[in-house]
Amino acid sequence: MSSRRPFALELRDVVLSLGPPGGERVLLRGADLQVREGESVLLSGLDGEARRGLTALLEGRMPPTYGTVSVGRGTTVLDAGDRPGSVTVAGEASSVIVLAGQDGEGPPGRFRSLRLDGGQFVESPAGRVPLAELHRRTVAALLAAGVGEEAAEAAGGVLVDAERRGHRSHGVALLPTYLRRIRDGGIRAGSLPRLTEITPALASVDAGGGLGQPAARLAADWCAARAAEHGLAAVAVHDNNHVGMLAAYRHAFQRHQVVGFLLNTSGPSIAAPGAAVPTLGSNAICLVTPSAAGAEPFCVDLATGVVAAGKIRDAANRGVPVPPGWLQDASGAPSTDPGDLDRDGAIPLFGGYKGLCVTLLAEILAGALAGHRVSPDVGKQRKQPERVMGCSQLFVGFSTGHFAAPGSGGLGLDGFVDRLRGAVLDGHPGVPARPWFPDQPEEDHAADADARGVEVPASVLAELGWALP
Repeated sequence: MSSRRPFALELRDVVLSLGPPGGERVLLRGADLQVREGESVLLSGLDGEARRGLTALLEGRMPPTYGTVSVGRGTTVLDAGDRPGSVTVAGEASSVIVLAGQDGEGPPGRFRSLRLDGGQFVESPAGRVPLAELHRRTVAALLAAGVGEEAAEAAGGVLVDAERRGHRSHGVALLPTYLRRIRDGGIRAGSLPRLTEITPALASVDAGGGLGQPAARLAADWCAARAAEHGLAAVAVHDNNHVGMLAAYRHAFQRHQVVGFLLNTSGPSIAAPGAAVPTLGSNAICLVTPSAAGAEPFCVDLATGVVAAGKIRDAANRGVPVPPGWLQDASGAPSTDPGDLDRDGAIPLFGGYKGLCVTLLAEILAGALAGHRVSPDVGKQRKQPERVMGCSQLFVGFSTGHFAAPGSGGLGLDGFVDRLRGAVLDGHPGVPARPWFPDQPEEDHAADADARGVEVPASVLAELGWALP
């Protein structure tokens, strides 16, 4: 390449697949990149396989699956591993491309920071959006789609709460799917939930095929209030759509000092032990225990697959593979390609046979009992955007005032968790000062999000047509 060429590196519409036929990982998806002579780039967020593949591509040892790659003679490609700041750059290099495993400071000198997101090269670090602005935009998008104000506020609050707690798999990345389903009829924008009281402590909610969050919030509020009054209450929700993160409905139970037991069913995405095809939902089970000491209750919230389906789709949004063991393809073979989930792939159950027993709790209580419909009969929100999912939830509340020992002042959970932490610290003095228990990662992420906002993947911003604030 002539020294007068304006670009030291140029990729145009490049697709790059890694791995053997039938098990390919698509690393680049029509990616474009232009690096001018004398300019250097730090490309971060890459695992070892991605760094090796890009190095081979940029050094001319691997052709692209599609597209064109032009690299100048003076361009140097360096694999920095997880320590980009430790790389030494030769002075004679015209341009330097540093491939790194983690975000962070690059080598000394001026580097343009990029990251791989959704198979595309985007500016890094990703822009952060303040929580209030994210909520405003989310609600505005739902209102523009014809959703009523109360329903839009409920859905927006749940999505942003998931972002705040670090579960972006259940955050605004779901919004494009919701908007598509509203357009295609799978979510009835104008529908509002209707609660029918069966007894003073038992009710059912007909979600009417609308957004899932308003029906779930109505059920949680009624359940917590009636449990506080009567000691025990339950609400069954049917004909619903995706409700988001179950822990998002914790506040009513904290407010009324009620233990909440929440279960949810969803469309089939989980393979039972030994099965090659999905027959069970990525059903969620959540326990909310109020805290006497603070504003946040103690939550245990888990999907019954080895991972929530949304976390696999979050990997797809960011253009990265999933860890081994998270996914199998349509033939039942192990896969790390997140796209296989929507190609009739499946998520294995956690815990094998015991995990099957746990997910059957949700199938029986939230599915057959509450909604009269089990997971194989529930619609899949991405593959069937024109169909109401028809999923169901069960909310059960237990009053701490009715069940706690006389004079105890509560359930004593705060002290119990402190004793668990103390046992870890006493037995293993070399471990970090803060062993992890349920809700601790969420607490840390929430504090950071309150201060700095949250990152939204570039692919999600692009799909929503949002610019960074």
